[in-house]
Amino acid sequence: MKASQEQFYNFIIERTKPDKEEAMKQLLAELLERQGTNQLDKMYLMGVMPRAISYLKPEAVNEVKNIVSEFTKKL
Repeated sequence: MKASQEQFYNFIIERTKPDKEEAMKQLLAELLERQGTNQLDKMYLMGVMPRAISYLKPEAVNEVKNIVSEFTKKL
């Protein structure tokens, strides 16, 4: 995992509900795998965002949405 990927991963996990951490880890592993094989696109992200948001602590949702929005601009 690249340093930037690890930073993103840790950022998201820190903002995830404790009882949803395993599900979020699986989702992030899938995202990173797709990124590594150039299969990560905006349509896929739009599809998984509702699930990812449901795993987040309520107070972290807007912060994570902003970060993901910045990330998707680069896709």
